[in-house]
Amino acid sequence: MSDIPQKEYSTAVGSAPESDLCAQLARRLPGFDPAALSPTDAVADRIALGPPPADLTGFPSRLLRAGSTVYRSHSIAHDAWCFASAPNTGGGRFDLPPPFGTCYVAATMQAALRERLRATIPSSGNVPPQLAQTFAVSSFAVPRDYRCADIDSARAVRFGVTRELATMTPSHYPLARLWAVGFAEAGFDGIRYGARFTTGRPNAWALFGPAGAHQQPEPAVKHRTPGPDACHRCGLSTCPIADLMSLSVSDH
Repeated sequence: MSDIPQKEYSTAVGSAPESDLCAQLARRLPGFDPAALSPTDAVADRIALGPPPADLTGFPSRLLRAGSTVYRSHSIAHDAWCFASAPNTGGGRFDLPPPFGTCYVAATMQAALRERLRATIPSSGNVPPQLAQTFAVSSFAVPRDYRCADIDSARAVRFGVTRELATMTPSHYPLARLWAVGFAEAGFDGIRYGARFTTGRPNAWALFGPAGAHQQPEPAVKHRTPGPDACHRCGLSTCPIADLMSLSVSDH
């Protein structure tokens, strides 16, 4: 079961389902501004996914066991074990509203790295060194069991889930966060999904907990890899743009 108190959580986000998506978002995501859903974006990037059903009983789950090694890419100014809350703009796909939050971890260094870089990874496979120097990739053991909603399970479709839940663009994040709210209310400790920018089997988890940096239980970091080193290990270069241009000229 989730360590989020269910009564307190329901008070924070509301519980009664609404027929209108914007009404649900406004009710269950405190501070949500309907203007954040751009009509232009909605037309250009239509999705089939709707809001979660009121009853998620029987939704498929997958256990992330205590002691499992996971990876997290994070700013060098912050620790790895930190749970983010949803703002109106920016933030992560499955961020919960305050006073709760979400910590995103991955099964591999590459998955964690690519989620950090996202669309900034060019076809050249080069990451600007100034960017690489702003983050690190830490590996650590999960401090306890997390029972996660498995949105990649074949049975998840019975509850209205589509792959869009893990791949939709930021303009649709309020809808993804509404699903996160539903899973937390249903007693899940997080979400298991396939990271958008990495192929292969499901390789990422969005874990729920009180917002902010966690002191207890705080997992021991096994290894903290600086951004440039993580890029090199995952087959990406970190050459300055000027150096790349000179190499291109010299090749002709």
